[in-house]
Amino acid sequence: MARVTVGIPVYNGAPMLRECLDSLLAQTYVDFLIIISDNGSTDNTPDICTEYAARDNRIEVIRHQENVGPLPNFKYLVDRANTEFFMWRADDDYSDRNFLEKLVETHDRSPNAQLAVPRIVTRMNETEFGPEFPFIEISDGTYIERLLKRFYLYHASWYYGLWRTKYIQETCSRVWEAYPEAYAGDHLTLLSALLDESVVGSNDTLFVQRTYSPVKGDGMRGRRSLKDRITLLERLMPIFYACYDAEIRRRNLHLDEERRLLTERRRFTYNKLRASPWRIFRLKVKRILGKKY
Repeated sequence: MARVTVGIPVYNGAPMLRECLDSLLAQTYVDFLIIISDNGSTDNTPDICTEYAARDNRIEVIRHQENVGPLPNFKYLVDRANTEFFMWRADDDYSDRNFLEKLVETHDRSPNAQLAVPRIVTRMNETEFGPEFPFIEISDGTYIERLLKRFYLYHASWYYGLWRTKYIQETCSRVWEAYPEAYAGDHLTLLSALLDESVVGSNDTLFVQRTYSPVKGDGMRGRRSLKDRITLLERLMPIFYACYDAEIRRRNLHLDEERRLLTERRRFTYNKLRASPWRIFRLKVKRILGKKY
């Protein structure tokens, strides 16, 4: 039985899906399955999926007749997994050939870890890359001191690292019920592993996150109007707060530790959701004045 399931949620991903799949099929570690969940694509994504499934029997393709939304599509994939490890792979991202090999090795050396992550680089266009983000070990200081460093020293694309399946299934069921939103939901999903100090890393492999893929109409890409941004942040900020608080409180920490982390709520929310009462106020003023700050 395979040890790893790779879940690919895709909607109109034809422009970059082949490169994504080629990256996975070139992996040096071969003991894995791929499940592609096509979220009602209207381009030639289904044809590409059929082509690759015929080429490699490790690939299973599920096609939703109607778009179920991005988060339910992600959830569908993790719920289907019954292997030891699970990871998502966005249709526009790719990695080194040794990605799975190194992350499985990292897990095998750390049986208490729940998430293994690589070093990461962001690709802004065909020729321009951002600086690499390595995994940095944090071991000095108290639990709170280590955690407050880690809160602002991780990459959102750790979400696409290699999870222990049972842990990420339980985390998604709990966190996504409290915060059923794709926007900034990756940070709240990762929060669980950060609080449990269960993230390990390997800098011997690289994950490439693209930020320039085409707008697909799935709500995951493209600029929002100022009015829509204000409405979104006003709606999301209180439930982001509530989910953060719930994750802190379920750890049964010492009272002083819990209080300290709860006071970090606003800073964490501003840093990850880019929302605060003051920022929302500024956006409203900007909309009224009709000018840029």
